Amino acid sequence: MSSARETRWSPLGGVWRVIARVRGADAADAVFSLLDNIVGDLSAFAAGPEEWSIEAYPQSPVLTPNLRARMALTAAAARGTLVDSNEDKLPARDWLMENQLAFPPLRIGRFFIYGSHYRGAPPVGAIAIVVDAATAFGTGEHPSTRACLMALELLNRRRRFRKPLDVGTGTGILSIATVKLLHQKVIAADIDPGAVAVARHNCARNGVANLVRVRRAAGYCDRMIRKSRYDLILSNILARPLALLAADLAGSLELGGRAVLSGLLRRQEPIVLAPHRGYGIVLERRILVEGWSTLILRARPRPKVAMGASAPIYAFGSGEGGVRLPFAEQTYPVAGKKWATKMGRAREHHRPERRSVNGEVRYRRASDHRAPSARHRSVPAVATAKRLSQPR
Repeated sequence: MSSARETRWSPLGGVWRVIARVRGADAADAVFSLLDNIVGDLSAFAAGPEEWSIEAYPQSPVLTPNLRARMALTAAAARGTLVDSNEDKLPARDWLMENQLAFPPLRIGRFFIYGSHYRGAPPVGAIAIVVDAATAFGTGEHPSTRACLMALELLNRRRRFRKPLDVGTGTGILSIATVKLLHQKVIAADIDPGAVAVARHNCARNGVANLVRVRRAAGYCDRMIRKSRYDLILSNILARPLALLAADLAGSLELGGRAVLSGLLRRQEPIVLAPHRGYGIVLERRILVEGWSTLILRARPRPKVAMGASAPIYAFGSGEGGVRLPFAEQTYPVAGKKWATKMGRAREHHRPERRSVNGEVRYRRASDHRAPSARHRSVPAVATAKRLSQPR
């Protein structure tokens, strides 16, 4: 079973739980997005063949008849079915502490991810990152986060990056990993103010607060982000937002730069790749972890092709004046006159045509001293014979 998103746990206290069972992966994704806009703290996992269970954790009851109808219509619009939905109240427990205790340290390549409750020492030579499960996405447990860390380490072995950008930073785990691996400053952005606060807290805890500038921004819409281009862009969000941000990514990624896009299933790759390909950003490599796909894209230069009226008709033409043919006014020596133009008067000095007796045009050969062909040698003899045969 793989979750659609890591659970974002609510603070200490009693909460409510909404459980929705949905048939169809696309329908489950649509219902998940609907509840995410209402609740914000939820998780999803496969409950059977083509059936998903979505759990939301609101602070108060939210499952009204109206919401139930909206979930059913949303699932039907995505060619799925809302099988069942119910709501119950959970007892008051320290969910955050329980989740931290259930969060073991993770070793992902050179990275060692652990929570603040871990009392052991990081392995020798590992890049240690401390991140607690909180109200933002990104603790290393989800396949998309693990694959992003793998992609980051893979790219670092191939070239040196100097201008990284993290869009949708969540807990800031990718920004922290980028700073500790590349030793470069990072700009991190997230639309959620809660995620911005969590990312700043984690950066300070990992000792990189002065190297990661966390901004609250919707995608690339930030004055600081738009000031320059980047040779590495990380974005671990969802498939549809990635597709919608393709134009902004193309405007921020420099030629030859790399983009690591994650948070999508294998079947959602065409949704993300198609709009990026239109901007000259092509797939270089994919990393698959438990059915989740992470794409490494490369920005290649696009040829500049003039279209329509902007394309010149002749290389010698001008957009302001009339188009002149090449060499139209140059002069050349012509027999019978000292100088004449190539176009116009030069035609008057062409040698007249010569015709043979049989009516065919006889063209002057390249050299007057060359002997005529056998066919033309017979012409004078025929003419002489006709002249002699006429009575006088």
